[in-house]
Amino acid sequence: MPVMVLGGGVFLAGTVTALPVTGSVVEAAGIDSPLTFEAGGTVFHGSLRTPDGATAGAALLLPGSGPTDRNGNQPGAASGTLTRTADVLAAHGITSYRFDKIGSGETGLGAYTPETVGEYGFTEQIDHAEAAARALADRTGISTDEILVLGHSEGALTALALADRGIGNGFALLQPLPMRYLDLLTAQITAVADSGQLGADGAAVRADLPRTVESLRTTGTVPADQHPLLAQLGLNPANAKFLAEADAFDPPVLAAQLAPGTAVLLTCSDKDTNVSCAQVEPLRAALAHTDLQYEHFATANHGLEELGPLPPGPADLVALLPVSGEFVAAMDGWAAARGR
Repeated sequence: MPVMVLGGGVFLAGTVTALPVTGSVVEAAGIDSPLTFEAGGTVFHGSLRTPDGATAGAALLLPGSGPTDRNGNQPGAASGTLTRTADVLAAHGITSYRFDKIGSGETGLGAYTPETVGEYGFTEQIDHAEAAARALADRTGISTDEILVLGHSEGALTALALADRGIGNGFALLQPLPMRYLDLLTAQITAVADSGQLGADGAAVRADLPRTVESLRTTGTVPADQHPLLAQLGLNPANAKFLAEADAFDPPVLAAQLAPGTAVLLTCSDKDTNVSCAQVEPLRAALAHTDLQYEHFATANHGLEELGPLPPGPADLVALLPVSGEFVAAMDGWAAARGR
């Protein structure tokens, strides 16, 4: 099963004790209906959001890492990122499709078992997303090379990989994975170790990490004798194939290959503890030839929820937070220019 991107960085002290007062809200728009498709021996379950009135466009929504479902939620962590995105798109006449990928929601493990899930790689994830794009095209009559593709976190890498296959005519890269996968994991794990969260094992984990990364890049496997905490942090045999394949894609390289003038929305936030705006900067530079709308948020967390004056931290995952007002405004403007 794909690794869950860590909430890296040194968390600031404090616990979320109250919701920030921001006035941010997304009104529900359109109607969800079930839509399934088959790929690689698995039936994928998803939701097609159709707007009220005529359809002005179509969009595929792709979730982040780990067991993130069609709505952008994981067990115990309900940010509703993709549901809220679907609401904004529907308000502008854009039909959207979001689905439960392998390891999440109604789809579950699909054709895989706990014993064979290590055979699931990033290539399969791209294949499944391409099949979802075809299902969306079949339902809407809008060809796969004319749809919008929106990806959150790891989903942004999947979106760029689809672009490399000729799918998509506009892209939203929301709090994206901005560099090679193993480089980001290295930065995240190092930050966690430096913060003291790994206790006395921090130095040993940090020292052993480069060997594991090199092994994944050269052999597609993790060393049998690596520090056991690295396996707990996601660098394990079950994730090895996925990580090795995903790491072969360099987001700035893929971004530079987009056609000139392609519509792109790129976001980052000062309160995102998974991916910093500084890390996103090379990706931004690679998109200079596109029709880029770059949004640097101040108070959104990685799940695009509103923190307001609250510090970011582990409680973000479980706290009931409103949607980021900054994100709503940015998404609304971008969708209005592509829909109605």
